[in-house]
Amino acid sequence: MRILRGIGVGLVAIVLIALVVVYAGSEWIFRRGHDVALTPITVPHDAASIAEGGRLARITGCRDCHGANGGGSVLVDNPMIGTIAPPALARVTATYSDAELARAIRHGVRKDGTALYIMPTNAHTYLADQDVGRIIAWIRSLKALPSDSRAEMSIGPLARALVLAGKLPSSVHPATVSAATRSADVGNYFVSVSCAGCHALHEPQPSDDGKQIVPALAPIGAAYDPVAFRTLLRTGVGPDKRDLGMMKETAQSALSALNDQEITAIQNYLTAETARVPPQ
Repeated sequence: MRILRGIGVGLVAIVLIALVVVYAGSEWIFRRGHDVALTPITVPHDAASIAEGGRLARITGCRDCHGANGGGSVLVDNPMIGTIAPPALARVTATYSDAELARAIRHGVRKDGTALYIMPTNAHTYLADQDVGRIIAWIRSLKALPSDSRAEMSIGPLARALVLAGKLPSSVHPATVSAATRSADVGNYFVSVSCAGCHALHEPQPSDDGKQIVPALAPIGAAYDPVAFRTLLRTGVGPDKRDLGMMKETAQSALSALNDQEITAIQNYLTAETARVPPQ
């Protein structure tokens, strides 16, 4: 009995030591600063720019995470993972300058220099200065409301272990690849700033949760006829009517904000990419 008790105490000690290591190591990563320079951004104030900023905030997924009206949301609430709660935008950005907010959107760096997580900066980094300014204009138009989410972000032990192991990277994206104005190749532009948040052009990718494979985007776009492709991006429903899960949610909440000309341009770009790099 004493031997069993000793083994039990030893196992508990090992678990506690592991938890301390995971917590301390992940906390060091979370508190580490990132030296990404602030750059000036022009933010318009006219109603048309604010409206376009709100539309872009849908297309690029801001409103999927931070709530349809920017009031915050809770994406995950799990003891092992933690509480993943993108905050209400009016509240969290009140102390940010426009340049600091642009850096957070495109580079995944907070006001204090620490890293953001979950932000799709691999796509947002391609947002033109002009469009970042419009999105910021929309954010600045929001008012803090009593109904806004007050949920606080907390990171559970499993998520901390994944961060420490490098399996859950931050959203920090130091490189500046954006242009001053939106590209004339509208299809390429919207694929880069929106679709690239989940899809790669030519290679299937595992989903964030590892439970499914996200298909390569170019061959899918080329395979659809124009009417079916427009239906897919507006409703998330393909020709076989099966449930496309996250694609259905994204189409209905975000991609449905694309107009017909933009959808046509996206398909034309994907078709040209498929001709340039045929599927293996």
